[in-house]
Amino acid sequence: MSDFQAGPNQRFVTYYSSDTGGQVDTEAFVAGIAADADQRKLNGWRLLSTSIFPLRQVGTAGNVLLQSGGQMATMLAAVVVYVRDF
Repeated sequence: MSDFQAGPNQRFVTYYSSDTGGQVDTEAFVAGIAADADQRKLNGWRLLSTSIFPLRQVGTAGNVLLQSGGQMATMLAAVVVYVRDF
């Protein structure tokens, strides 16, 4: 996790899943972000927005017409914006 000040009363926080070579457990990944947001709430920070995207994928791209792709994300990243209203 990295934490960056992004102006007055605003922070960008990045979260990364580990890359085990298997499919990411998205529920566990999001639960970790939610737990951190809950702790930040105690200091007046609230989660404003989030964006989650794959960093690493495995599988075949497939044929768009035949929809034969079998990709899965093995590593995710999230960027979360927190704000404080004072």
